[in-house]
Amino acid sequence: MEHIISFLYDENRVNNQFNVELAGISYPDPHYYVEREDSKIYCIEYIMEGEGTVHMDGETIYPIKGDIYLLPGGHHHRYYSSQTNPWKKIWMNVYGPLCDLLIRVYHLEGVILVKDLALLDLFQKFLTVCEEKDLGVTVTFQRCSIIFHEILSRIAMHLYDKPIVKNAAAYKIKEYIDSNIYDKFSIKELADTACLSPSQLNRTFKKEFLQTPYEYILTQKIETAKLLLTNTNISIKQIAYKLSFADEHYFSNCFKERCGVSPKVFASRRTAPNQKTVI
Repeated sequence: MEHIISFLYDENRVNNQFNVELAGISYPDPHYYVEREDSKIYCIEYIMEGEGTVHMDGETIYPIKGDIYLLPGGHHHRYYSSQTNPWKKIWMNVYGPLCDLLIRVYHLEGVILVKDLALLDLFQKFLTVCEEKDLGVTVTFQRCSIIFHEILSRIAMHLYDKPIVKNAAAYKIKEYIDSNIYDKFSIKELADTACLSPSQLNRTFKKEFLQTPYEYILTQKIETAKLLLTNTNISIKQIAYKLSFADEHYFSNCFKERCGVSPKVFASRRTAPNQKTVI
């Protein structure tokens, strides 16, 4: 049995930074089973009662009462309830650029299971807002985004106020990259910083953040480039130099491969009519 609130997808929706697909409460029976290949949504669920099993890619966890599991988009999700002690859970399926941004800001990449964190009140508040259909979808999503933000903030405080993180070396390197994003990095130098071999660094970092250090560096440089293109008049050549790309041509190719458009087109789409972007 399930209580579900759903929202139809609308590609023309004005505010598409944060969207709710579904939210609800589940009371699984012995046949309860959910599977998503290459999921397009973030699935976040709070266990109110019982226990069950969750698989994401090659990892398996066993959430019980008081736990939260967080399954990011772009991965294979599969989960089911215990037949002898079934779950009761409250959950949300959400998507949009704000989800990705907040996960990065709060360093929650690679976090799947959060043990013993009492956030039932926030999940209930999220569901209550979804049920208020007279608000309109835009206002509903705006209010839900604030609650979602608070949930991730509370999860981060719960995890990182404790003295031990999942892998100190991986987080040390991530923090170093984030603090020096304009620099030119080499895997050898990063490995030396973490007192690891390059192969150990790649393996450790990918386990925590689901991508290699090189992939993370390139992602963060492109995100920084997008901010510079949107908020400054710095030329594309200067941005390439500032972010330590080999040259403007290589930067433009990397940007287009990841964003689907060239830096010039990206800048033109986000420039207000009374502004002029210097290329």
